[in-house]
This record gives sequence, C-alpha cells and structure tokens, in this order.
Amino acid sequence: MLGPILYILFTADIPLLFAKHGATGHLYTDDAQAFVHGPPTEQLSLVRSIDSLTNDLHLWMSANRLCLNANKTQLIWFGTKQQLAKLNYPLLSDMFPLFTFSSSVRDLGVILDSSLSFTDHISSLTRSCFYQLRRLRAIRRSLSPSVFTTVVHAFICSRIDYCNSLLVGLPMVRLTPLQSVLNAAARLIARLPRFAHISTYMSEVLHWLPITLRIRYKIVLLVSKSQLGLAPKYLSDLMRKPLSATSHRFLHSMDRMDLFVPRTRTALAQHRAFAVMGPSAWNDLPPLLRTKLMSGLSFSSSRSLKAFLFPRGFCTESASE
Repeated sequence: MLGPILYILFTADIPLLFAKHGATGHLYTDDAQAFVHGPPTEQLSLVRSIDSLTNDLHLWMSANRLCLNANKTQLIWFGTKQQLAKLNYPLLSDMFPLFTFSSSVRDLGVILDSSLSFTDHISSLTRSCFYQLRRLRAIRRSLSPSVFTTVVHAFICSRIDYCNSLLVGLPMVRLTPLQSVLNAAARLIARLPRFAHISTYMSEVLHWLPITLRIRYKIVLLVSKSQLGLAPKYLSDLMRKPLSATSHRFLHSMDRMDLFVPRTRTALAQHRAFAVMGPSAWNDLPPLLRTKLMSGLSFSSSRSLKAFLFPRGFCTESASE
C-alpha cells in the first residue's frame, strides 16, 4: 500500500490530463476535482470536455491499477441565477444520458450549491451544531466550567470556524443561524436560560467575536499566510502590490504595505471574491498591525488582530440574540 507522499507522486500525471482538455483542477490525495469555465452558450462544448476528460481519466486509472468510483463522481454547474437559467438541461440529458448534474455537492466537508449561496451548508452546519449542543448539555454538570468551555470550543466553535472564509460577503440574514449557534453555545457555558441576553457575556468573559468578524479574522489570516508563502500558490498569486509599488519615489502605499484591490465587473465578485475581499480587509488594518503580521504568524500577532477587530464587533455590530 502506498503512503501519502508516494501516492501523490503516483498520481502526478492527472494534472496533465486536465491540461489536455483545457480544464483546471485540484487533487486532494484520492479526491480529484476538474473545472472548466465558459458562458452558457458553450455548454455543449464544456460538457464534451468533461466527458472526454472522464474517459481519459478512467483509462489512465485502469492502466495504473486504480478505479474511478462512479458512485462518487458528481457534476455541478456554478454560476449566477441568470446564467444557470440559460442552461438547456433537456438537451444536455439527450446528448449525455450518462451525466446527472447535481444541485449541490459536498467538497471536503463543505456543501456547495450551484449559486454558491451556501444555504444548504449553513442549514446542515446549524443542525449539526445544535445536535452537539444537546449532547453537551447532558454532561455539563460533570465538568468544571473551564473544561466545559474547552469542550464547547472543540465541538462547536471549530465547526463554525471551519472554512468560514467561504461565507464572506453573505448577507447577515443568511449568517444569522450561525450567530444563533454561537449565542446558544455561550448560554450553555454561562448556564443562562434560552432567551437571556448573552452579548455582554460573550464579549467580556468568553471574548468571542460575532460571526461576521470571525469570517473577517480568517480572511486576514489567509492574506497574511499568502504573503508569507504559507498558503497555496493559487492564493498567493492573488496578493499583489499596487502599481505604485513599482515607482522609484517613496510612496505612502509602500510604507503601509498596501495590496492591490482589483476591479470587478459584478457585484457578486466585489463582495465575495477572495481576490477582492482579501486585499480590502488587509488594507483596512493599521500599518503597525500589518507589520506585526508580516513578521510572522504567532500567538501575539493573532491576538493583536483579534484585539483590533473586537471593538468593531460589539460597537458597530449587534450580535443577534
């Protein structure tokens, strides 16, 4: 049996198959994902590319004593509601009878829907967290307050924070269920009744950021890692210095370590794309904090970032009770 590193080397030819059919992709050990991009008017050619890629991938795996699991092979369209409405599903079904397009897929624990609204993911995550809270309530009296707080962090906060950077730019009404989970978890720790006010306890005792700033906190950490070479290349390539950084004259943007914020054609990309939201969140930080983050991610720098965001969380935002 191959170890993880040998298996990655063994499957290193798969990206070449992606490139052959004009696709890009990601490999997570035994999980391969391929992406093709184009307007709805090219839907037939896009599906043909995926069909050819799937056949070549199946042949390559057969020749290398691997098996492409058809039961776990899923296809999904991503786009705006207007773009998705232009797809001709009856025509695609006639042309490619073996293909079934899903409305949502699970990717590394995150449920992705076609319009990337994350409605299904948030609903599933909320149900899972409330289930865990009900189980934790049964053991609350058996643990000391400090130990029980640690357990809640492990079972609830870790779930809320996992891949939460994907939720950036979502309207607060969609994030409210996640804030409700945090409020319920805080009440459970504080042993308060269901509808008791919890904002003060969360801020002064637990020092928990509200959900919107927990997302912002993760975005800034990803930007820092991207600049320090600790993030994947496809994220690091998105972090660019402004054009003024190439000037021979000293400019304030260079001293502040600003990042270039690209212009976008759609409001969706402006509020949801990491290439836009990441540099924007970074440029909002004070220069001293940026310098501290760029000196290396440590407990001290992460704590300073949280301290900067904390007043904003409870002064400019009201956590949903």
